[in-house]
Amino acid sequence: MNVKMMMFAVAVVVMGWAGTASAQTQRTAYGPICDTAARVGSTTYYSCSGSSHTALDMSNGTCSEWNHRAMLAGNFYYAYNGGCANNCVGGTTCNGGAGNFYVVTGSAGWDFRQLHINSNASSGSKTCDRCALGLVGSTGNSSGAHVHADNRQYGTRSSSWYTKAGTTCGSSAYCSNIVGYPML
Repeated sequence: MNVKMMMFAVAVVVMGWAGTASAQTQRTAYGPICDTAARVGSTTYYSCSGSSHTALDMSNGTCSEWNHRAMLAGNFYYAYNGGCANNCVGGTTCNGGAGNFYVVTGSAGWDFRQLHINSNASSGSKTCDRCALGLVGSTGNSSGAHVHADNRQYGTRSSSWYTKAGTTCGSSAYCSNIVGYPML
């Protein structure tokens, strides 16, 4: 292979890697519960002062009464992982502790997950813009009905998606309020 061909091949490979890395995009996430009483109860730490959590837990103090809405603005494919019995108290290992959950897969190893959903007629994989996914529940390893949302890259949770939005414990989790900017 001559030098020009080798340099061209290296340039193509480098550009391909750069294109893959830049394909990730910051998105906008809204609160998942259309009740003005919905609040953030855990962020970087469980109950805002416990052990490391690096996700948002949002609730309005009810179970199976309010729709658990898709949080990302825009049409996304929400892959459903179900099979767990509806539950309002948690404490099971169903689906590895995630309970019934949805995941939106992005590029560069990023995904966005919503966990602990009680299933209903609207549950199932779908493409939608902030549609109903099920009911606020406590399936899997959770304590009390809430919506757990996390943004992960290659399985490692990131807190920057909600800290960029200034979301802290006690922030509103109402469905018209922005709670974060996850990467996908």
